[in-house]
Amino acid sequence: MLRNYFTITLRNLRRNTVYSAINIGGLALGIAAFLLIFEFIASEWTANRFHTHYDTLYRVIISEPTKDPDYSFPGGVGPLLKEQVGGIDQVVRVADYIAAGVLTTTGPKPQVVREQQLLFSDADFFRAFTFPFQSGTNTLDQPQTMALSQTLARKLFGLAEAVGKTITVSNQFGNTLYTVTGVFADMPVTSDLQAQAVLALSTLNAAANRSGNDWADPTKLENSFTNLYLNLNPKTNAAAFERQLTSLGRQLNPVNKTQTVHLQPFRELHLAPSFTYPFQTFGSLVLVVALAGISLLVLLIAWVNYVNLATAQAMTKTREVGIRRLIGGRRSQLMSQFLTETVLFSVVSVGLGLLLAVSLQPVFNGFVQKELSLSIFSQSGFWAGLLGVVLGTAAMAGTYVAYTLSSAQPLAALTARPAQATGGLPLRQMLVVFQFGISVVFIIVTLVMYRQISFMQTGRLGLNLDQLLVLVGPTVATDAQGDKNSAFKQELARLPFVQKVAGSNNVPGAGYNFGTAGITRLNPAPGDDKKNYQMFIADHRFFDTYGIGLVQGRPFTEAEANASWNNAPRVAVNERAARQLGYDPKQPVAGKKLLFYGKSYDIVAVVKDYHHLSMREAIAPVIYLPSVGYAYFTIQLDTRDMSARIATLEKLYKQTFPGNPFEYHFASEVYNSQFQRERQLSRLFVAASLLAIFIACLGIFGLAAFAAQQRTKEIGVRKVLGASVVSIAALLSKDFLRLVVIALIIASPLAWYAMRRWLADFAYRVDIEWWVFALAGALAVGIALLTVSVQSIKAALVNPVKSLRSE
Repeated sequence: MLRNYFTITLRNLRRNTVYSAINIGGLALGIAAFLLIFEFIASEWTANRFHTHYDTLYRVIISEPTKDPDYSFPGGVGPLLKEQVGGIDQVVRVADYIAAGVLTTTGPKPQVVREQQLLFSDADFFRAFTFPFQSGTNTLDQPQTMALSQTLARKLFGLAEAVGKTITVSNQFGNTLYTVTGVFADMPVTSDLQAQAVLALSTLNAAANRSGNDWADPTKLENSFTNLYLNLNPKTNAAAFERQLTSLGRQLNPVNKTQTVHLQPFRELHLAPSFTYPFQTFGSLVLVVALAGISLLVLLIAWVNYVNLATAQAMTKTREVGIRRLIGGRRSQLMSQFLTETVLFSVVSVGLGLLLAVSLQPVFNGFVQKELSLSIFSQSGFWAGLLGVVLGTAAMAGTYVAYTLSSAQPLAALTARPAQATGGLPLRQMLVVFQFGISVVFIIVTLVMYRQISFMQTGRLGLNLDQLLVLVGPTVATDAQGDKNSAFKQELARLPFVQKVAGSNNVPGAGYNFGTAGITRLNPAPGDDKKNYQMFIADHRFFDTYGIGLVQGRPFTEAEANASWNNAPRVAVNERAARQLGYDPKQPVAGKKLLFYGKSYDIVAVVKDYHHLSMREAIAPVIYLPSVGYAYFTIQLDTRDMSARIATLEKLYKQTFPGNPFEYHFASEVYNSQFQRERQLSRLFVAASLLAIFIACLGIFGLAAFAAQQRTKEIGVRKVLGASVVSIAALLSKDFLRLVVIALIIASPLAWYAMRRWLADFAYRVDIEWWVFALAGALAVGIALLTVSVQSIKAALVNPVKSLRSE
């Protein structure tokens, strides 16, 4: 009997090739999209879970009622906790933003690599975190020792053994010789801690290894620069331990009684447990939830498409059902046949979806900018889920069709006329509305996201990023580095294609140099010393090169930049900082003074507020400090024949700063990199919109073809009576267009609410204007009209003689 069911199913598939292809293709596309997005979501949810101590690891955070949470601690706090507090297995300090620099191997043929992913940490780093070693030991017990990732070890030493070799690390702490004690496997992409090399933090205990940067003394209890991670003993109660740490913190700082210490579980480090989570995470819960919604909605659209076409096509089988019932076919046999047909279609769709997912994997990886693999294929739960998809599809489509048709009385089935595709069944109408409703939501969301990203990139930023090339400054420092920097700037200015040159320790879009409190005017108000400011180090040409205006005062002089802010007590403040200090930027501020930890500085200028970071962030109060100790050189230049000009710049750079790799990028690239998450989400919604519309159009195309087929006689009669092609096409199209309009009306408020919530995260945002909904509606109606018109016009052009004869 089962063989007979398969034979009938295959016969029906060949007889209705177009409908079968639309059914299988639409569902396969939905399944492929679901699988690809699901693997991204799975990688986000499983982040950090590979650590052996995953359940007992915590990040330490300090919060105050009126301030943002603080994740940074003085270097001396870690050893203090280890000495005075019980219940801790390991205390790990991590300084992951101060170690970046250049690594140079020793020997006759030194290899030079600039590496950003360097961090300082303790000997317990590899004991608390699970990063397996390939060779050597997993400890950093001695100063001036380091462990390399497998990738970095191969870059520096090739296939030779790296353990025991020495490397000079050149960064802001000077040129320090380290010995390689171990090589660890590359940290997985599911790890929030990422490093190509881990350097012993105890190296900075010696003043000689800090190169004057005494703020980075790991033994002191001032100047925060380390993140603090604890691996608690499994018997330690985390809540009680939090209270103990809070009590200790208030003993150490009796002036501040409002500080509270929190332990952030490692399981909450990547994804927040809720949208109102107060602490920083490395991943985005909004992105994961949005992607989960997209994947489910796309799969639902594919399912709905399948059910819609299956139920419409089943209406042509009423006479077949009547004949089978008359010759003795039982209802259970008829239901089994229709269910077999649905299950077979589902299995083929799932198989094709798997092949599509594997084929599109590289494209999807580039889309989300993450290296993913369909490793979920190896998990038993994955195959159980796929079985659920097959059975779910069969349940949604097969059970309904089988039950409805097999319930019909034989004589009624033989005499009934097959229902019309759009008017005979309210279920199909609701499903079309559902499909296009989701598609309209995707279109509106995509348009709003595109407008917001465009606004952030091209809005009134308050600075100019055009034709600005940024050269990464030297890291391998020598004596009189400031003089070399100034000489390099002068040589750059002499090049005929260079218009302006500036130096700074950071660039717009990449952050500030450091943040601090303790800055006030001469007669501060109570609490002024608790206010936070961002500090930015730049030379006298920075504002002019970036087109940043001054409200009042003057830029730094060359002499002030050469002397540096430590020796020439001059600063500039932006408008936000002037107001926070208690000054009115519209009144004379230049010439007044501020106090920075007791030292007096003259304010030489008030800088116009500009968007140093993306418009997601509010403009911060910034204080600008003069210096020539540059991390970056910014050049405004004529961008014609860039390859030749880059070669000229590289030659000059290597002559001036030997031993330093030449690296560059455009200022606009750095700034635009801030929008990576928004662009990623926008691209995904564009893809989802296109896919949803395509699948929905497949369905409406099939329904339109079915409707035209069922109304063949009616169309022939109308043409004989003089109806035009346009009027017949309009007749066949109007019902579908009405459903699309209903979908637009239902979807618009849903999309508006979702986008209003999304835009609330941005300090500066666009308005959701009426034309966005009008454009989305026009696109949805236009696409639907184009799809339906193809079948409608084709049906209207058929010779009425053939139409009537076939009936």
